[in-house]
Amino acid sequence: MSMRRQTLLQAAGPLLIVVLGIAAFLWLKSLDRQPATSMDSTPPPFVQTLPLGPPRGQFEITIGGRVVPSREVTLSAEVNGRIIARPDTLRAGRHVTQGTLLVQLDPADHELVLQEITSQLDGVDLELKQLDVEARGLRDLARLAEEDVKLAAQELQRLTDLLPSRSATPAGRDRAEREWLDARIALGQLRNQQELLPARRARLAAQRQGLIARQERARRDLGRTRIVAPFNGLLAFDNVEVGDFVRAGDVLLKLERDDEVEVACQLRADQLRWLRDSLDAVPSTGPEAVALEVPTVPVTISYRDNPGQWTGRLTRFQGGGVDPQTRTVACRVLVPRQRPDAAANRSISLMRGMYVTVTLPVRLQTPLIEIPTEAVRPDGQVWSVRADRLVVHRIPIARTLPNSILVRAELTRLKPADRVVISPLAIAYDGMAVQATPVSTAVDTGEAVAP
Repeated sequence: MSMRRQTLLQAAGPLLIVVLGIAAFLWLKSLDRQPATSMDSTPPPFVQTLPLGPPRGQFEITIGGRVVPSREVTLSAEVNGRIIARPDTLRAGRHVTQGTLLVQLDPADHELVLQEITSQLDGVDLELKQLDVEARGLRDLARLAEEDVKLAAQELQRLTDLLPSRSATPAGRDRAEREWLDARIALGQLRNQQELLPARRARLAAQRQGLIARQERARRDLGRTRIVAPFNGLLAFDNVEVGDFVRAGDVLLKLERDDEVEVACQLRADQLRWLRDSLDAVPSTGPEAVALEVPTVPVTISYRDNPGQWTGRLTRFQGGGVDPQTRTVACRVLVPRQRPDAAANRSISLMRGMYVTVTLPVRLQTPLIEIPTEAVRPDGQVWSVRADRLVVHRIPIARTLPNSILVRAELTRLKPADRVVISPLAIAYDGMAVQATPVSTAVDTGEAVAP
Protein backbone atom coordinates (compact mmCIF):
# COMPACT_ATOMS: atom_id res chain seq x y z
CA MET A 1 0.00 0.00 0.00
CA SER A 2 2.80 2.36 0.92
CA MET A 3 4.58 1.55 -2.29
CA ARG A 4 1.50 2.51 -4.28
CA ARG A 5 1.16 5.79 -2.44
CA GLN A 6 4.79 6.67 -3.09
CA THR A 7 4.30 5.87 -6.78
CA LEU A 8 1.26 8.16 -7.00
CA LEU A 9 3.15 10.98 -5.34
CA GLN A 10 6.06 10.61 -7.71
CA ALA A 11 3.68 10.74 -10.69
CA ALA A 12 1.64 13.74 -9.42
CA GLY A 13 4.64 15.85 -8.28
CA PRO A 14 5.64 17.18 -11.68
CA LEU A 15 2.02 17.89 -12.56
CA LEU A 16 1.61 19.87 -9.31
CA ILE A 17 4.71 21.90 -10.05
CA VAL A 18 3.39 22.77 -13.54
CA VAL A 19 0.03 23.86 -12.11
CA LEU A 20 1.71 26.09 -9.51
CA GLY A 21 3.92 27.67 -12.20
CA ILE A 22 0.89 28.45 -14.39
CA ALA A 23 -0.90 30.04 -11.41
CA ALA A 24 2.13 32.20 -10.56
CA PHE A 25 2.46 33.33 -14.18
CA LEU A 26 -1.20 34.34 -14.32
CA TRP A 27 -0.84 36.31 -11.04
CA LEU A 28 2.22 38.19 -12.29
CA LYS A 29 0.44 38.87 -15.58
CA SER A 30 -2.40 40.48 -13.70
CA LEU A 31 0.03 42.94 -12.06
CA ASP A 32 1.35 44.26 -15.40
CA ARG A 33 -1.35 46.88 -16.08
CA GLN A 34 -1.09 49.90 -18.36
CA PRO A 35 -0.96 53.39 -16.63
CA ALA A 36 -4.08 55.44 -16.65
CA THR A 37 -4.29 57.78 -19.62
CA SER A 38 -6.84 60.17 -18.10
CA MET A 39 -6.30 62.90 -15.43
CA ASP A 40 -7.11 62.02 -11.85
CA SER A 41 -10.33 63.48 -10.65
CA THR A 42 -8.67 64.74 -7.40
CA PRO A 43 -9.28 68.56 -7.06
CA PRO A 44 -6.29 70.99 -7.00
CA PRO A 45 -4.82 71.62 -3.53
CA PHE A 46 -5.74 74.71 -1.56
CA VAL A 47 -2.93 77.24 -0.83
CA GLN A 48 -2.90 80.32 1.36
CA THR A 49 -1.58 83.50 -0.27
CA LEU A 50 -0.50 86.95 0.83
CA PRO A 51 -0.51 90.05 -1.39
CA LEU A 52 2.76 91.83 -2.10
CA GLY A 53 2.83 95.49 -1.19
CA PRO A 54 3.98 98.36 -3.41
CA PRO A 55 7.70 98.52 -4.25
CA ARG A 56 9.85 99.98 -1.51
CA GLY A 57 12.44 102.65 -2.26
CA GLN A 58 13.96 102.69 1.18
CA PHE A 59 14.62 100.69 4.31
CA GLU A 60 16.48 101.23 7.57
CA ILE A 61 19.69 99.76 8.92
CA THR A 62 19.53 99.46 12.69
CA ILE A 63 22.67 98.70 14.69
CA GLY A 64 23.89 99.17 18.24
CA GLY A 65 26.43 101.76 19.32
CA ARG A 66 28.24 103.15 22.34
CA VAL A 67 28.54 106.83 23.22
CA VAL A 68 32.13 108.12 23.40
CA PRO A 69 33.50 111.69 23.68
CA SER A 70 33.95 113.48 20.38
CA ARG A 71 36.94 115.33 21.80
CA GLU A 72 38.77 114.53 25.01
CA VAL A 73 41.79 116.54 26.16
CA THR A 74 44.31 115.28 28.68
CA LEU A 75 45.59 118.16 30.81
CA SER A 76 49.09 117.34 32.03
CA ALA A 77 51.60 119.33 34.07
CA GLU A 78 54.00 121.18 31.79
CA VAL A 79 56.36 122.34 34.58
CA ASN A 80 57.45 120.98 37.93
CA GLY A 81 55.81 122.41 41.01
CA ARG A 82 53.63 121.93 44.02
CA ILE A 83 49.87 122.43 43.77
CA ILE A 84 48.85 125.37 45.96
CA ALA A 85 45.24 125.92 44.86
CA ARG A 86 42.37 124.04 43.27
CA PRO A 87 38.62 124.78 43.36
CA ASP A 88 36.93 122.25 45.64
CA THR A 89 33.72 122.37 43.60
CA LEU A 90 35.38 121.28 40.37
CA ARG A 91 35.61 117.53 40.55
CA ALA A 92 35.19 114.72 38.04
CA GLY A 93 31.72 114.85 36.52
CA ARG A 94 31.28 118.60 36.96
CA HIS A 95 30.80 121.06 34.11
CA VAL A 96 33.39 123.81 33.57
CA THR A 97 33.47 126.79 31.24
CA GLN A 98 36.35 127.91 29.06
CA GLY A 99 39.05 129.81 31.01
CA THR A 100 38.10 128.41 34.43
CA LEU A 101 41.09 127.86 36.71
CA LEU A 102 41.43 124.15 37.41
CA VAL A 103 44.86 123.82 39.08
CA GLN A 104 47.36 126.41 40.35
CA LEU A 105 51.01 125.41 40.80
CA ASP A 106 53.46 127.34 42.99
CA PRO A 107 54.83 130.14 40.76
CA ALA A 108 57.58 131.38 43.14
CA ASP A 109 60.52 129.54 41.51
CA HIS A 110 59.45 130.57 38.04
CA GLU A 111 59.04 134.18 39.13
CA LEU A 112 62.60 134.16 40.50
CA VAL A 113 63.94 132.73 37.24
CA LEU A 114 62.06 135.38 35.29
CA GLN A 115 63.42 138.11 37.58
CA GLU A 116 66.98 136.84 37.17
CA ILE A 117 66.72 136.76 33.38
CA THR A 118 65.16 140.22 33.36
CA SER A 119 68.07 141.61 35.37
CA GLN A 120 70.58 140.00 33.00
CA LEU A 121 68.73 141.52 30.08
CA ASP A 122 68.87 144.94 31.73
CA GLY A 123 72.66 144.50 32.16
CA VAL A 124 73.06 143.73 28.46
CA ASP A 125 71.02 146.82 27.57
CA LEU A 126 73.34 148.90 29.76
CA GLU A 127 76.36 147.43 28.01
CA LEU A 128 74.85 148.32 24.65
CA LYS A 129 74.32 151.91 25.83
CA GLN A 130 77.88 151.99 27.13
CA LEU A 131 79.06 150.73 23.76
CA ASP A 132 77.26 153.61 22.04
CA VAL A 133 79.00 156.10 24.32
CA GLU A 134 82.33 154.39 23.72
CA ALA A 135 81.80 154.52 19.95
CA ARG A 136 81.17 158.25 20.07
CA GLY A 137 84.30 158.76 22.22
CA LEU A 138 86.43 156.70 19.84
CA ARG A 139 85.20 158.75 16.90
CA ASP A 140 86.26 161.96 18.66
CA LEU A 141 89.63 160.49 19.69
CA ALA A 142 90.23 159.27 16.16
CA ARG A 143 89.69 162.77 14.78
CA LEU A 144 92.16 164.16 17.34
CA ALA A 145 94.67 161.42 16.54
CA GLU A 146 94.40 162.26 12.85
CA GLU A 147 95.20 165.91 13.67
CA ASP A 148 98.13 164.77 15.80
CA VAL A 149 99.47 162.67 12.92
CA LYS A 150 99.18 165.65 10.59
CA LEU A 151 101.05 167.94 13.01
CA ALA A 152 103.76 165.34 13.60
CA ALA A 153 104.15 164.87 9.86
CA GLN A 154 104.45 168.64 9.33
CA GLU A 155 107.03 168.91 12.12
CA LEU A 156 109.05 166.07 10.61
CA GLN A 157 108.92 167.68 7.17
CA ARG A 158 110.00 171.05 8.57
CA LEU A 159 113.01 169.60 10.39
CA THR A 160 113.91 167.57 7.35
CA ASP A 161 113.92 170.76 5.23
CA LEU A 162 116.10 172.60 7.79
CA LEU A 163 118.61 169.83 8.11
CA PRO A 164 120.72 170.87 4.98
CA SER A 165 121.10 174.42 6.30
CA ARG A 166 122.17 173.06 9.67
CA SER A 167 119.24 174.88 11.34
CA ALA A 168 118.13 171.53 12.72
CA THR A 169 120.07 168.62 14.03
CA PRO A 170 119.67 165.02 13.03
CA ALA A 171 118.72 164.17 16.60
CA GLY A 172 115.84 166.64 16.47
CA ARG A 173 114.69 165.15 13.18
CA ASP A 174 114.77 161.64 14.73
CA ARG A 175 112.67 162.81 17.69
CA ALA A 176 110.14 164.33 15.27
CA GLU A 177 110.00 161.12 13.27
CA ARG A 178 109.49 159.11 16.49
CA GLU A 179 106.64 161.41 17.51
CA TRP A 180 105.10 161.00 14.03
CA LEU A 181 105.32 157.22 14.36
CA ASP A 182 103.81 157.33 17.86
CA ALA A 183 100.91 159.42 16.56
CA ARG A 184 100.28 156.97 13.77
CA ILE A 185 100.38 154.04 16.22
CA ALA A 186 97.84 155.76 18.46
CA LEU A 187 95.60 156.45 15.47
CA GLY A 188 95.84 152.81 14.37
CA GLN A 189 94.91 151.61 17.86
CA LEU A 190 91.87 153.85 17.91
CA ARG A 191 90.79 152.61 14.49
CA ASN A 192 91.25 149.00 15.59
CA GLN A 193 89.01 149.68 18.57
CA GLN A 194 86.43 151.20 16.25
CA GLU A 195 86.55 148.13 14.01
CA LEU A 196 85.97 145.87 17.03
CA LEU A 197 82.86 147.77 18.05
CA PRO A 198 80.50 146.04 15.50
CA ALA A 199 81.65 142.59 16.68
CA ARG A 200 81.08 143.56 20.31
CA ARG A 201 77.70 144.99 19.41
CA ALA A 202 76.75 141.78 17.53
CA ARG A 203 77.86 139.67 20.49
CA LEU A 204 75.79 141.73 22.89
CA ALA A 205 72.82 141.64 20.50
CA ALA A 206 73.03 137.86 20.26
CA GLN A 207 73.32 137.64 24.04
CA ARG A 208 70.30 139.91 24.33
CA GLN A 209 68.26 137.73 21.92
CA GLY A 210 69.15 134.66 23.91
CA LEU A 211 68.07 136.35 27.11
CA ILE A 212 64.82 137.48 25.46
CA ALA A 213 64.13 133.86 24.45
CA ARG A 214 64.89 132.67 27.97
CA GLN A 215 62.69 135.44 29.35
CA GLU A 216 59.82 134.39 27.07
CA ARG A 217 60.26 130.78 28.09
CA ALA A 218 60.30 131.77 31.75
CA ARG A 219 57.09 133.75 31.19
CA ARG A 220 55.50 130.73 29.48
CA ASP A 221 56.60 128.46 32.32
CA LEU A 222 55.13 130.94 34.76
CA GLY A 223 51.88 130.91 32.76
CA ARG A 224 51.90 127.10 32.75
CA THR A 225 51.56 127.11 36.51
CA ARG A 226 47.92 128.02 35.87
CA ILE A 227 45.98 125.17 34.24
CA VAL A 228 42.66 126.42 32.87
CA ALA A 229 39.85 124.79 30.87
CA PRO A 230 40.57 125.14 27.12
CA PHE A 231 36.86 124.86 26.23
CA ASN A 232 33.45 124.27 27.78
CA GLY A 233 33.25 120.67 28.85
CA LEU A 234 32.87 117.99 31.48
CA LEU A 235 35.65 116.93 33.82
CA ALA A 236 36.06 113.23 33.18
CA PHE A 237 39.10 112.56 35.42
CA ASP A 238 41.00 114.27 38.25
CA ASN A 239 43.92 112.82 40.13
CA VAL A 240 45.52 115.64 42.17
CA GLU A 241 44.99 117.49 45.42
CA VAL A 242 46.42 120.63 47.02
CA GLY A 243 49.93 119.90 48.30
CA ASP A 244 50.82 117.28 45.70
CA PHE A 245 54.13 117.77 43.90
CA VAL A 246 53.86 117.08 40.20
CA ARG A 247 56.42 116.83 37.45
CA ALA A 248 56.19 117.81 33.83
CA GLY A 249 54.18 115.19 31.97
CA ASP A 250 52.08 113.96 34.91
CA VAL A 251 48.40 113.58 33.95
CA LEU A 252 46.27 115.83 36.14
CA LEU A 253 42.84 116.14 34.51
CA LYS A 254 40.80 115.00 31.51
CA LEU A 255 38.19 117.21 29.89
CA GLU A 256 35.66 116.26 27.23
CA ARG A 257 33.45 118.45 25.06
CA ASP A 258 29.97 119.17 26.32
CA ASP A 259 28.15 120.17 23.13
CA GLU A 260 28.54 117.01 21.04
CA VAL A 261 29.53 113.39 21.35
CA GLU A 262 30.28 110.50 19.02
CA VAL A 263 28.66 107.10 18.80
CA ALA A 264 31.06 104.24 18.08
CA CYS A 265 29.33 101.64 15.93
CA GLN A 266 30.28 98.85 13.53
CA LEU A 267 28.97 98.28 10.03
CA ARG A 268 29.21 95.18 7.88
CA ALA A 269 30.48 95.36 4.31
CA ASP A 270 27.01 94.87 2.84
CA GLN A 271 25.60 97.66 5.02
CA LEU A 272 28.34 100.02 3.82
CA ARG A 273 27.51 99.08 0.25
CA TRP A 274 23.86 99.96 0.78
CA LEU A 275 24.83 103.28 2.35
CA ARG A 276 27.10 104.15 -0.58
CA ASP A 277 24.18 103.48 -2.93
CA SER A 278 21.83 105.62 -0.86
CA LEU A 279 20.55 108.88 -2.31
CA ASP A 280 21.29 110.64 0.99
CA ALA A 281 25.00 109.84 0.82
CA VAL A 282 27.10 112.94 0.11
CA PRO A 283 29.59 112.15 -2.69
CA SER A 284 33.23 112.98 -2.06
CA THR A 285 35.59 114.81 -4.36
CA GLY A 286 36.97 111.82 -6.23
CA PRO A 287 36.67 108.04 -6.66
CA GLU A 288 39.58 107.41 -4.31
CA ALA A 289 37.95 109.48 -1.60
CA VAL A 290 34.66 107.65 -2.12
CA ALA A 291 36.39 104.31 -1.56
CA LEU A 292 38.35 105.46 1.49
CA GLU A 293 35.77 107.58 3.31
CA VAL A 294 32.49 106.65 4.90
CA PRO A 295 29.36 108.04 3.21
CA THR A 296 27.97 110.91 5.30
CA VAL A 297 24.33 110.05 5.81
CA PRO A 298 21.83 111.28 8.43
CA VAL A 299 21.48 109.10 11.50
CA THR A 300 18.84 108.82 14.22
CA ILE A 301 19.97 107.92 17.75
CA SER A 302 17.58 106.51 20.35
CA TYR A 303 18.00 105.32 23.92
CA ARG A 304 15.78 102.78 25.60
CA ASP A 305 15.12 104.89 28.72
CA ASN A 306 14.42 108.10 26.83
CA PRO A 307 11.33 108.67 24.67
CA GLY A 308 12.97 111.15 22.32
CA GLN A 309 15.60 110.81 19.60
CA TRP A 310 18.78 112.59 18.58
CA THR A 311 19.75 113.45 15.02
CA GLY A 312 23.35 113.16 13.85
CA ARG A 313 25.48 112.21 10.87
CA LEU A 314 27.74 109.32 10.03
CA THR A 315 31.04 111.17 9.61
CA ARG A 316 34.10 108.94 9.52
CA PHE A 317 35.75 105.58 9.94
CA GLN A 318 37.44 105.03 13.26
CA GLY A 319 40.66 104.23 11.42
CA GLY A 320 41.33 100.68 12.57
CA GLY A 321 40.18 99.01 9.36
CA VAL A 322 38.25 95.73 9.41
CA ASP A 323 37.99 93.94 12.74
CA PRO A 324 39.47 90.44 12.17
CA GLN A 325 37.07 88.87 14.70
CA THR A 326 33.73 90.43 13.74
CA ARG A 327 34.62 91.31 10.12
CA THR A 328 33.04 94.72 10.58
CA VAL A 329 34.31 98.28 10.12
CA ALA A 330 34.29 100.65 13.07
CA CYS A 331 32.57 103.98 12.30
CA ARG A 332 31.78 107.16 14.21
CA VAL A 333 28.51 109.11 14.30
CA LEU A 334 28.65 112.77 15.36
CA VAL A 335 25.57 113.83 17.31
CA PRO A 336 24.68 116.75 19.64
CA ARG A 337 24.74 115.79 23.30
CA GLN A 338 21.34 117.37 23.92
CA ARG A 339 18.29 117.55 21.70
CA PRO A 340 16.90 121.00 20.75
CA ASP A 341 13.78 120.32 22.83
CA ALA A 342 15.72 118.98 25.82
CA ALA A 343 14.80 121.93 28.08
CA ALA A 344 11.07 121.53 27.33
CA ASN A 345 10.68 117.83 28.08
CA ARG A 346 13.62 117.47 30.53
CA SER A 347 15.10 114.62 28.53
CA ILE A 348 18.43 113.12 29.45
CA SER A 349 21.67 113.93 27.65
CA LEU A 350 23.92 111.47 25.90
CA MET A 351 26.71 110.43 28.24
CA ARG A 352 29.86 108.40 27.86
CA GLY A 353 29.28 104.65 27.88
CA MET A 354 25.55 104.69 27.04
CA TYR A 355 24.48 101.91 24.66
CA VAL A 356 22.17 103.40 22.06
CA THR A 357 20.39 102.33 18.90
CA VAL A 358 21.64 103.80 15.62
CA THR A 359 19.18 103.95 12.72
CA LEU A 360 20.51 104.74 9.25
CA PRO A 361 17.96 105.28 6.45
CA VAL A 362 18.82 103.83 3.05
CA ARG A 363 17.07 105.36 0.02
CA LEU A 364 17.81 103.55 -3.20
CA GLN A 365 17.39 104.38 -6.86
CA THR A 366 16.19 100.84 -7.60
CA PRO A 367 12.78 99.84 -6.09
CA LEU A 368 12.69 96.75 -3.90
CA ILE A 369 10.04 94.01 -3.76
CA GLU A 370 9.24 93.01 -0.18
CA ILE A 371 8.38 89.35 0.39
CA PRO A 372 7.21 87.96 3.75
CA THR A 373 9.53 85.46 5.34
CA GLU A 374 6.91 82.68 5.49
CA ALA A 375 6.68 82.79 1.70
CA VAL A 376 10.37 81.92 1.24
CA ARG A 377 11.06 78.20 0.89
CA PRO A 378 14.13 76.48 2.39
CA ASP A 379 15.69 76.16 -1.07
CA GLY A 380 15.25 79.89 -1.71
CA GLN A 381 12.15 79.54 -3.92
CA VAL A 382 9.08 81.73 -3.77
CA TRP A 383 5.74 80.55 -5.15
CA SER A 384 3.13 82.87 -6.58
CA VAL A 385 -0.32 82.19 -8.01
CA ARG A 386 -1.40 83.53 -11.40
CA ALA A 387 -4.65 82.36 -13.02
CA ASP A 388 -4.91 79.46 -10.53
CA ARG A 389 -1.51 78.21 -11.60
CA LEU A 390 1.60 77.96 -9.44
CA VAL A 391 4.60 80.03 -10.58
CA VAL A 392 7.96 79.08 -9.11
CA HIS A 393 10.52 81.91 -8.65
CA ARG A 394 14.16 81.67 -7.69
CA ILE A 395 15.00 85.01 -6.10
CA PRO A 396 18.36 86.66 -5.32
CA ILE A 397 17.91 88.09 -1.83
CA ALA A 398 19.14 91.67 -1.58
CA ARG A 399 18.33 92.33 2.08
CA THR A 400 17.00 90.25 4.97
CA LEU A 401 14.71 91.90 7.50
CA PRO A 402 13.27 90.29 10.66
CA ASN A 403 9.94 89.31 9.05
CA SER A 404 10.57 89.80 5.34
CA ILE A 405 13.18 89.91 2.63
CA LEU A 406 13.89 92.50 -0.04
CA VAL A 407 14.56 91.68 -3.68
CA ARG A 408 15.56 94.11 -6.42
CA ALA A 409 12.60 94.63 -8.67
CA GLU A 410 14.58 94.26 -11.90
CA LEU A 411 15.97 90.87 -10.84
CA THR A 412 12.66 89.03 -10.34
CA ARG A 413 9.43 88.29 -12.23
CA LEU A 414 7.37 89.09 -9.16
CA LYS A 415 5.12 92.14 -9.46
CA PRO A 416 3.56 94.26 -6.71
CA ALA A 417 0.10 92.86 -7.60
CA ASP A 418 1.16 89.21 -7.23
CA ARG A 419 0.11 86.99 -4.36
CA VAL A 420 2.70 84.67 -2.84
CA VAL A 421 2.02 81.28 -1.28
CA ILE A 422 2.68 80.92 2.45
CA SER A 423 1.28 77.40 3.01
CA PRO A 424 3.32 74.21 2.42
CA LEU A 425 2.82 71.78 -0.48
CA ALA A 426 3.95 68.17 -0.64
CA ILE A 427 4.56 68.45 -4.39
CA ALA A 428 5.07 71.72 -6.25
CA TYR A 429 6.10 72.46 -9.80
CA ASP A 430 5.79 75.36 -12.20
CA GLY A 431 2.32 75.49 -13.75
CA MET A 432 0.67 73.28 -11.16
CA ALA A 433 -3.05 73.90 -10.65
CA VAL A 434 -3.91 75.27 -7.22
CA GLN A 435 -6.81 76.95 -5.48
CA ALA A 436 -5.75 80.22 -3.77
CA THR A 437 -7.15 81.23 -0.41
CA PRO A 438 -6.36 84.90 0.36
CA VAL A 439 -4.91 85.75 3.78
CA SER A 440 -4.46 89.33 4.96
CA THR A 441 -1.69 90.02 7.44
CA ALA A 442 0.74 92.86 8.07
CA VAL A 443 4.45 92.44 7.59
CA ASP A 444 6.91 94.02 9.99
CA THR A 445 9.56 95.72 7.88
CA GLY A 446 11.95 96.81 10.60
CA GLU A 447 15.45 95.47 10.97
CA ALA A 448 16.80 93.83 14.06
CA VAL A 449 19.55 95.47 16.05
CA ALA A 450 22.91 93.85 15.50
CA PRO A 451 24.48 92.49 18.70
